[in-house]
Amino acid sequence: MSFVKYYSKEIMEPFALSTIALSFDKRYEEYNNPKDTDNFDFISSNNENALEVTTAIPENMMRAYIYEKQRAKGISKVKTDKLMDDIRNVKINDNGDLVLFYGGSMSEIKLKIKDSIQIKQEKALKRLKSKTYKNVDLCICIDDGGLFDKYSFDLFFEGFEDYIFDNIFFITSAHFVRYNKEIGFEEYPRIISEKYSLNTLSI
Repeated sequence: MSFVKYYSKEIMEPFALSTIALSFDKRYEEYNNPKDTDNFDFISSNNENALEVTTAIPENMMRAYIYEKQRAKGISKVKTDKLMDDIRNVKINDNGDLVLFYGGSMSEIKLKIKDSIQIKQEKALKRLKSKTYKNVDLCICIDDGGLFDKYSFDLFFEGFEDYIFDNIFFITSAHFVRYNKEIGFEEYPRIISEKYSLNTLSI
């Protein structure tokens, strides 16, 4: 799977939903995309529960994504070379494909996670003014966040009970962690569907 396609909503959102269903609860397999575009990403079959999906992407990862996106659009080599110069510790092959680059520090990813939750919190509160869902969950796909396990979340984060989300799921390259208001952080075996080939990426 290409870097550009990986970050698209068409790939990321069903990947997150599938991983939650396989790793946590098969009931999420019954969630569907709502026809209403001003809504959450997925709604349960009984229209009582909602799920929103987002990412926490370090700046250098985003620069790499922009570089690959521009190349995919056929942007001139001069412009893409300039973009490549902004990517830390980058290595490319003879075709100009990214082979290696710096991801992000745990402190930066921690801030990205907090920012993502806050942004989705504000959007969720606005949407719930006109919606009647009983529960709203959030899933965050964390690129290059393989070091974040349950212990890391226990150590780095607090105050999640103040958010609207009943569950916050965190999917990294190595871990699947859930935060629940009643029990706190729990880790589950991370199960990825064979449909999603992510071998070239860090998540």
